[in-house]
Amino acid sequence: MGSQPGTDAHAQRHGSLENVEVAHEHSDISIRGIVWFLVLLVLVVVVADVAMWGLFHALNKYEASNDPFVTPLAAPAGQLPAEPRLQTTPWQDLTRFRADERTRIESYGWVDQGAGVGHVPIERAKELLLQRGLPARTGAPDDASEGTRVAASGESSGGRNVHSPAPRQQ
Repeated sequence: MGSQPGTDAHAQRHGSLENVEVAHEHSDISIRGIVWFLVLLVLVVVVADVAMWGLFHALNKYEASNDPFVTPLAAPAGQLPAEPRLQTTPWQDLTRFRADERTRIESYGWVDQGAGVGHVPIERAKELLLQRGLPARTGAPDDASEGTRVAASGESSGGRNVHSPAPRQQ
C-alpha cells in the first residue's frame, strides 16, 4: 500500500488499519422486531384516529342537542334583517336624505290625502304664517298660574318641595 496524500504517516508505519478478525454481528438487528413495531404503530394510529372521529361525532351530537334558543326575531340564514339596517354608505345615505328633504320643503304634496293633510313649500308656509298667525286652542280654561313661575306640583318631585322664586315686579 502506497502513501496516500493526507493520511497519517504514523498509521502507515504500523500496517493496515483493517482487522480481519472483527466483523459486524448479523444478530444485532431484528427485522421481525422492526416489522412488529411498525405494525403496532400503524394500529395505534388507526385506533387513535377512530377514537377521535367518534369523539368529534359525539360532541357534534351533544352540541346539536344543547343548542341555545334562537329568538324568532332573528333572521334566517341568508335572509337580510328587517329595516332599518346598519348603514354601509352613510355619506350616500346623507346625500340622498338631504335631497329628499330639499324636494319636500320646496314642493307641494300630500302627507295624508284621505285626511286632507298636505305640505307646501317652506317659503309659502312662512308667508301664510305671517298672514294668518299661529293657531290657538279654543275653549282652553283660563289658568292664572299659566306662564308664571309657580312651582309645579305632583308626585314627580321625588318627595322634595320645589320652591319658586318670588315673582318679578314690573
